[in-house]
Amino acid sequence: MSPQTSKSTKISTETSLKGGKKGFKKERSTFLILCEGKTEKDYFAGMRSRRGPQIDVDVPKGDHLAKVREAVDRASNDYDTVWCVLDTELDGRLTAEMTREAEKSSRVRLGLSTPCFELWLILHHADWARPFQSADAAKKELKKIKPSWSEKNTRFSDFSAGVDAACDRAKKLNPDGGNSLKNPSTSVWELVTGIRESGPSAAKSKILDT
Repeated sequence: MSPQTSKSTKISTETSLKGGKKGFKKERSTFLILCEGKTEKDYFAGMRSRRGPQIDVDVPKGDHLAKVREAVDRASNDYDTVWCVLDTELDGRLTAEMTREAEKSSRVRLGLSTPCFELWLILHHADWARPFQSADAAKKELKKIKPSWSEKNTRFSDFSAGVDAACDRAKKLNPDGGNSLKNPSTSVWELVTGIRESGPSAAKSKILDT
């Protein structure tokens, strides 16, 4: 998927200290997600909610490695976690280089899909395990399954009902998560699970040290 320049998409959220018993604080997780293209950006922007975690989504300029390096540069106390959602392109050397770059910061995580992010979308609607010869082949299959989908028109609402199924199917494809190049496979479920577990239904009160 070709990199695209995009302004950061943000949800404005603040930690609330109002209400509740003294000594308790409602905390919201913060995510920065750097994506490869518009499809990924639109999907994650659609996961934002007023009461959910803070989600900032961006599509930086440059190739895969440039995006990971930017993630390392932008990792700071402003975000709990910075994710790069990228395709492996079935390229072992590229995947190894991305992994080495990400390891330079403990706050940076990779959400890698083989061959591409469209596999993650397919898993919302189908239990898919057959290898793809290319990213284009995965996109064509997604179009068959979801005719209304296009790279310029990805709506989270078209996939939201299948998130649980997609997570379960992704975990089955690569149970130990040790092989990012397994075809097909995706670790995007880890990011999606993290976002959902940070939502209002999973919010937890934390006793502040006094």
